[in-house]
Amino acid sequence: MTGEPNYLRRLILIGAGFLGGFTLIIVDGWALIINPDDSDSWPVWLLRRLPVLIGIFCVAGGFFLLRKPVANDPGIPDDDIENMDGA
Repeated sequence: MTGEPNYLRRLILIGAGFLGGFTLIIVDGWALIINPDDSDSWPVWLLRRLPVLIGIFCVAGGFFLLRKPVANDPGIPDDDIENMDGA
């Protein structure tokens, strides 16, 4: 349905952002610590740090989607959402 919010897709994107981002940061961060190669040229030095930057952007995107407000489900009447106490 085109008008309804897709909660599962958003949850998968948040999980993939966190899991993939933290994995990139940790694995490539340790690879940079173990094998620093100080004699690299500038382009190689930048390319070696690119996965860490991509991981940072993935985690930041996951936090952005997590903080973004969720739209109300159009299938539920507004009265049911506002009266959660059952009154």
